[in-house]
Amino acid sequence: MPRHPLLGLRALVTLVALVVTAPVVSAQPNAELEQEVRDALRRDRDLRRLEVGVDRGQVTLAGELDTFWEKSEAIRRALEVEGIDTVISEMTLPPPESDEDMVEDISRAVQRYPHYTLFDYIDGRIENGVVTLMGRVTADREKAKELFERVAKIRGIQEVQNQIVTLTPSTEDDRLRNNIARQVFNSPNFERFSSLPNPPFHIVVDRGVVTLLGYVQTQIEYQDLERIVRQMDGVLRVVNNLQAIS
Repeated sequence: MPRHPLLGLRALVTLVALVVTAPVVSAQPNAELEQEVRDALRRDRDLRRLEVGVDRGQVTLAGELDTFWEKSEAIRRALEVEGIDTVISEMTLPPPESDEDMVEDISRAVQRYPHYTLFDYIDGRIENGVVTLMGRVTADREKAKELFERVAKIRGIQEVQNQIVTLTPSTEDDRLRNNIARQVFNSPNFERFSSLPNPPFHIVVDRGVVTLLGYVQTQIEYQDLERIVRQMDGVLRVVNNLQAIS
């Protein structure tokens, strides 16, 4: 079976039946719990059409939905009902399109995320409609959650496994990011990218360790970017994973 990498990685992901459990024990009558679950789902018109059955704290959700985002929201809302400890999903999604087509949709969703910056890096993989998101993002907002939502709303996605790591907030790392950006975009090799929020290369700063990722045009740019970062005060180590196109 061919594998289809998202942004350069390859892996095989196996889709399994989804049963989610929360550590709550119910003492409420089934009818009351069922109504509370229906009320929780009713706040989203796309979830109102789901069939709901409750048996001693276990809820079964069945029906057709358009996206994995709706499916995950239905499970989340059901588990938020006090007295529900288990959700059994019999919800169905549209069949996946080709992984090649969905790679384009996923890449577009990530690249157009307005808070994806020079100092974030997202990678991933897809197999039979199952997407795994990986990478590291800064902690200035809930980027991992927001990126998950954007990808999960793509029609045809069967599941999204969110492995994005949010970096630990650090004033020293923030200072280093600002200094690196200033020096990089002052370089004649990179000043053309200064107005772009999401250039083709990315710089991940994590407790003084700097990782260079993505693409540059030439070996000269490859060497210059590493040189600039290595000379910065406060950089403890540089990991250069850049790729030069020519």
